[in-house]
Amino acid sequence: MADTFLGPDGLGDQHLGGVDAFDPASTAAWADSVDATTDLDGDGFRDTVAFDNGFGALVVATDTDLDGLTDRLTAVADDGEFGVWEFHRELDGTPRWDRIDEGTIGIDESHSTEHK
Repeated sequence: MADTFLGPDGLGDQHLGGVDAFDPASTAAWADSVDATTDLDGDGFRDTVAFDNGFGALVVATDTDLDGLTDRLTAVADDGEFGVWEFHRELDGTPRWDRIDEGTIGIDESHSTEHK
């Protein structure tokens, strides 16, 4: 099941830890304060900024609908753990971030050729 994080209106914890402690609302707010540097989808518009969040994670923040606000975040921690979040707004206007993917990037030990 995906983790859901409330937006800035209802979010209590504002720290930017590793992927499990990652705060998408604060991270998106920071990303929105800088200019996008990369055109991730090749449409001619810069929509993405990538940065080290200072807590051991590479973050890719993307404005997929080009409204000027980040609505997709991907974070990859130094240990290979990753998470992907998408922004949604409820019908009543309540903002939320849903964790839509997670896992670990690394060697699949079940296919390792190393002999013991």
